[in-house]
Amino acid sequence: MGDINALKSIGLKTILWFLLSSAFAAGVGLIFVNIIKPGIGITLGSVENAMATEATLPGPYEIILGLLPINPIKSLADGDMMPIIVFALILGFAIIYLEESRTKELINIISVITDAMLTMIGWIVKIIPFGVFGLMSVTMIKFGTSIFGPVFKFIITDYISALTVTLIFYPIVLIVLGKVKPLPFFKKAFEPWLIAFSTCTSSAALPVSMRVAPEKLGVDDKVSNFVLPLGATANMNGTNIYFACIVVFAAQLYGIELSVGQQIFIVLQGTLLSVGCAATPQIGLIISISLLTQMGLPLEATALVAGIYRIIDQIHTATNSLGDLVTSVIIAKSENKLNTDDYYNMSL
Repeated sequence: MGDINALKSIGLKTILWFLLSSAFAAGVGLIFVNIIKPGIGITLGSVENAMATEATLPGPYEIILGLLPINPIKSLADGDMMPIIVFALILGFAIIYLEESRTKELINIISVITDAMLTMIGWIVKIIPFGVFGLMSVTMIKFGTSIFGPVFKFIITDYISALTVTLIFYPIVLIVLGKVKPLPFFKKAFEPWLIAFSTCTSSAALPVSMRVAPEKLGVDDKVSNFVLPLGATANMNGTNIYFACIVVFAAQLYGIELSVGQQIFIVLQGTLLSVGCAATPQIGLIISISLLTQMGLPLEATALVAGIYRIIDQIHTATNSLGDLVTSVIIAKSENKLNTDDYYNMSL
């Protein structure tokens, strides 16, 4: 937003809600992955390997310490996402406090680097299928077709979690915080939801969402113009569900028991990582590798899921996009910038 004062009202509420809703979504994913247990039924590693892996899992103290950017350059070189995100936040606030005339060139450089990195990610995404094919071939040779049972159960777990957030959590939020009925919202938000579901990118649904919010849902355009673009990269409820599910799924495949404390910190890490996700297809798959690496878990779970990631990424992205519109409604309501007449007008 370029101004600390602007964060005091709309910005602060929006960012706080993004974090809370993402954490809740991850919690829903944890509940269902622990109930359904998709990783139970096939063991990819021996007991010795599982015990060795379990020994590397960090505790709460190590995880908190791991958030601190002691050496940002080393974190960049090692691909250690959490300290990078924390350092980026600190650097961003420092830039805001400086005079704009002194920081304009730096901001332009950062923007160019960001665009370049996203272009590189686009190239990586194109070659991912070849790597996935190799990883899945090796796994198939080792374990046969029995691996498809856990994969199918993982899809079911992921969809149930996402639909719970969409059909239960979002309506409750609209009723309690937005003080509006959910049905008009879902009817008018179906178009951007469908686009997000079919394209697997929040960026594709963003222009439609920015039209639907002010024109059909009655959200003041100043609110929607801030909330929706920010939400496209910082409000990843569906992706956060996946992060929670994939970590526990990987642990189950290797017979590793994750403590309650470790699972709580999975929620924290997933929330921060989801804020750092770009709104591009398959970005959750790429980021999840960093999450599994940081938790000291094997990456074979990602290899299994990668082959069907497009299927689950559809519901992730649709949940993300719908969450942005929900946020715009409740923030507009809290700021008295929601036109309820337009919201309930079904002819719009």
